[in-house]
Amino acid sequence: MNDIVFGIKERELGFLSLEILDYSDRISAILDKIDARIADLAANYQGDSYKELMNYYSELKSSYSNIKNNIVSYSDDLAALIIKAKQNDKTLASLFDEFTVDVKQQIKSIEG
Repeated sequence: MNDIVFGIKERELGFLSLEILDYSDRISAILDKIDARIADLAANYQGDSYKELMNYYSELKSSYSNIKNNIVSYSDDLAALIIKAKQNDKTLASLFDEFTVDVKQQIKSIEG
């Protein structure tokens, strides 16, 4: 018989979820520093190449919120996984209890 074990390491997933949030904060800080440096360029550069760079950066910057949201959603997904696993454990335990009661009733009816 194959011994198959299913489950999650709740504590480790919780830590990973928090670690992902920490990385999200770090990435936000880096993106904010990039914004500050790009803003400083106006004092030293002008012309068509500067305008082209700023247009490109503006397009890139529009993705910042998606990047941040996606990273946070990974953390949220792990938290949801933990909750769902707990719910499924309760459901399986309940089904097992019902099965046990049913088997006991069948045994009584056979012996009876």
